[in-house]
Amino acid sequence: MDMSEYKEIFKAESEEHLQQLNDSLLGLEQNPNDLEYINTMFRSAHTLKGMSATMGFNTIAELTHEMENLMDMVRKSQVAISNGLIDILFECLDTLEALVETVDSGEQVNIASLQATLAKAMEGTIPVDEITCSIAASTSTIEKEISTELQSATEITPETYIELTENEKHAIECAVHDGNRVVSLKVALDESCVLKSARSTLVLINVTKMGEIIKCEPCEEQLEDEKFDLEFTVIFSTKATDEEIVGNITKISEIKNALLTTVSQNTQIDKKDHDKKENDEEIHENSSSVKRSDAVKSIQSVRVNIERLDNLMNLVGELIINKIRLNQLASDLNAKDLDESLANLDRLTNEIQTEVMESRMVPIDQIFSRFPRMIRDLAKSEGKQINLIIEGKEIELDRTVLDEIGDPLVHLLRNAVDHGIEQEEERRQLGKPVAGLVRLAASRQRNSVLIEVEDDGKGMDPAHLRDIAVKKGIMSREEVDKLSDTDALNLIFMPGFSGAKTITDISGRGVGMDAVKTKIESLGGSVKISSVPGQGSIMNLQLPLTVAIIQSLMVTVADETYAIPLGNVIRDVGIKASEIKTIEGKEVVLLRGEVLPLLRLHNVLDCTEEQEEKKTLIVVVVEKMGNNIGLVVDSLLGQQEVIIKTLDNKILKNIKGFAGATILGDGSVALILDIATLI
Repeated sequence: MDMSEYKEIFKAESEEHLQQLNDSLLGLEQNPNDLEYINTMFRSAHTLKGMSATMGFNTIAELTHEMENLMDMVRKSQVAISNGLIDILFECLDTLEALVETVDSGEQVNIASLQATLAKAMEGTIPVDEITCSIAASTSTIEKEISTELQSATEITPETYIELTENEKHAIECAVHDGNRVVSLKVALDESCVLKSARSTLVLINVTKMGEIIKCEPCEEQLEDEKFDLEFTVIFSTKATDEEIVGNITKISEIKNALLTTVSQNTQIDKKDHDKKENDEEIHENSSSVKRSDAVKSIQSVRVNIERLDNLMNLVGELIINKIRLNQLASDLNAKDLDESLANLDRLTNEIQTEVMESRMVPIDQIFSRFPRMIRDLAKSEGKQINLIIEGKEIELDRTVLDEIGDPLVHLLRNAVDHGIEQEEERRQLGKPVAGLVRLAASRQRNSVLIEVEDDGKGMDPAHLRDIAVKKGIMSREEVDKLSDTDALNLIFMPGFSGAKTITDISGRGVGMDAVKTKIESLGGSVKISSVPGQGSIMNLQLPLTVAIIQSLMVTVADETYAIPLGNVIRDVGIKASEIKTIEGKEVVLLRGEVLPLLRLHNVLDCTEEQEEKKTLIVVVVEKMGNNIGLVVDSLLGQQEVIIKTLDNKILKNIKGFAGATILGDGSVALILDIATLI
């Protein structure tokens, strides 16, 4: 059977198990006497091994099997936990991740040296630099689970009745005549099993190795097409013992039960007739089983490709555009009956939109959970002790946004470890705890998510950053002296800016923070910095919940309609033209005790300005990287939910100042302003 169609499911499930292994190994490193971490790792490794064997990825299965052997020895206190052992297991996980990534290409990865290292670890000959501690806790938890599984798996019932054809009966007679025994094997798959066809195929392969198959129910074709629930039966002739048969079957991943029954030669009872003869207790048992099966089906989830969700979101967007158009037409017609119908349509459309958007939301933990291992490795390579605190893992973001913020967060965390946290001796002299603190936190704020990356390291000195900018030729001394401390901190986002004295594999090339700013702003978000020299720094990433539908303030400039994302809008005000002052050739106004720079969108967008100067101007105050700027517009049309259509055209997509376009209710197109690149 072709397994290629299951590769994506295999990769997704493998990544989940590898993440579980990484998390548990990190926990074991911190708490080496907690046996539950080993138990969890053992279960995940066992499942991964079974999945790999099923798919024919033997290298993954072999490496996982040897990891299992090592973990089993640790569990039995035959091998002691040490820093060297932890490093070996982390190396195994890194290799497994590489192997999972190469299942599509079929590229071979040599694991011989790693297998040799594992063998040394099991012999107890790995070098250890520090005092080791051994796990001596009880293994009753795992042993109880294994005992329960084996007890149910080896349960033998007296006799199984099943309908057989004449040819099948003859095959049974011949098998018995040749000295073989004929058995019926009833296999039950785990409720969470996704690859039912693959599991049943592996069972049939194992059965074939032990004997000759006489009958399958359902038939093999139905098994391949997954036209069965969670149970199937195989009748075959064999010379193997009950223990050998059950052992070979139950070692397959996601096999819940294997019931073995001896088949008599005179098996002729039809299943329907036999069902009538069942006693009340057996009928009750079967009935309970059916009910449990139905309950499982009712809560099963479905894996959906992100492209389908994108297409569904696009269709919802088109639906909303048409809804707005209908509402506008109804307003023009002033038809009461039509208004009532459109009110219901409006409610249903909003509910569909909410459900579709919720289906795209993913817990931010899917990204956050990868960082403890990264911080651990970075700290070790830098010779630092670092405590990572993660908060807000349950906060949800649109899958599209979540996929894009991984690299920016990696840059920020690497900088916190490399540039922020001081060396241990320096921290002692400063009276700080030896272990540095890095905090990664997410929180929900209205229609956005705030992600904070904080460290208690050396912080950033604005004066030092000004000197670097001059030294690297990014700005002149006169220019940097005019910068406020906030603007000086923002110098780190300029291309080529780096405060690192040497270039390492972690940082120092001056491209990281520039890439962070570019990526976050491309998502409609913003980046802010706050830092106190000697105390640490905080990087704030403000991100939209979704990049598909946004709330916007609709404005007009020279009879054209534009949308300004509400995430950038602070307020809108009216000012008198006489209040505008000029400083160094730039227009400003004193608003609520703050000097507010003004920017006329007529000039920015190269539109024709009215001949007569208005006495009162409408200003939309927007925020960019902690600074407020006033945009002068002609009029305000109000707030509106808009569907973002990206500018994929080769000519338009590289034009700065626009985040995309949207279609209004009257069918006209309005451009969505990108404040980050417009100003």
